[in-house]
Amino acid sequence: MDSCLWSNLPGELTDRVFRRNNINSKDLARCSLVCTTWRLVIADIWGKNFSLLRTANTRATRRIVWDYKNFQIETFKGCKAELVDSLFHWEAIMIGPKDTPYADGVFLLKIYLSHDHPFQPPEVKFLTKKSWCPSRTIFQLLLVIYARFSNPEPDDPIDCEIAQMYKTQRIQYDENARDWTKKYATASRESAIDWSRFLKNNKILEPTKLVD
Repeated sequence: MDSCLWSNLPGELTDRVFRRNNINSKDLARCSLVCTTWRLVIADIWGKNFSLLRTANTRATRRIVWDYKNFQIETFKGCKAELVDSLFHWEAIMIGPKDTPYADGVFLLKIYLSHDHPFQPPEVKFLTKKSWCPSRTIFQLLLVIYARFSNPEPDDPIDCEIAQMYKTQRIQYDENARDWTKKYATASRESAIDWSRFLKNNKILEPTKLVD
């Protein structure tokens, strides 16, 4: 977004987002030069036509914007997250890491954040209550989930039966994980986000649809 379009963002929107740093909307021209990350985040939100920043300036919305900003800085290979239709609805995509039974699998996570965020844990598959605390960021949460591909935690399971198999029948567990990854974790279901570029960058050859 060039400086002209950036300066035309509604004052109400920019005031709410930059209020935390006491930046006046009249200073946007200067701010756009020194606050590159904020500029990209707000431009992205504005491009999706979100209305939440106009309707509420709550602790939750400020925290989520801060989380989103930081996710653009902190990231790790094989994972990416995007806002869908509101600050409280995210999607993340993960590629199963090499040297695991989940290698090259495509895993789509739908993340729903509470209006009490971060004091209520996000609603997301593969998450247990032990995986969340209010000081944890969305980036850190996804990093924990991603780490479980390589290091499952059978003592904090989502599925107790599978956890028991991991403990007592490790070879069978790995075989099942590989089979299920090949069968289900492929780019075969629709997503609200176009992940084709991400999939191509990760050498996944089915960029049109995704797996949940």
